[in-house]
Amino acid sequence: MYQSLHLKPLKLNPVKTKQYRNKFEAQAAEVLGDLCGYETKKVPYTTHRNYIPDFVGPKGDIEILIEAKGFFRVGDVQKYKAIRDCLTKKQQLVFLLYNPKKKLRKGSKMTMAEWCIKENFSWYTLENIANVFIK
Repeated sequence: MYQSLHLKPLKLNPVKTKQYRNKFEAQAAEVLGDLCGYETKKVPYTTHRNYIPDFVGPKGDIEILIEAKGFFRVGDVQKYKAIRDCLTKKQQLVFLLYNPKKKLRKGSKMTMAEWCIKENFSWYTLENIANVFIK
């Protein structure tokens, strides 16, 4: 049922927004009442994109994908975790870090190297990147 554009807007009682993400969701919850639950389900989704690694080289039967990073842009950490989760067992994504001690982002306590370790990515610098290909 739709409201006509000529009707007065619904007057809703003030609702505490503490359990909702914003005032509009709180108002929607008031209108919907017991008809729906709020954020009761997670629905996984996939965004299909293509990734082009900076460098690719063989290590035995494993394909090494090297991503050279001076810094992480917003969204990069999620992107690289998603890429990692899509790789085959014969592919490995590693990071070549310009400065492993650089903070992940402004205000972060975690460095780029610490993030790599936390997420089970191997990381290297220019001084040791060739080691990735040593058996």
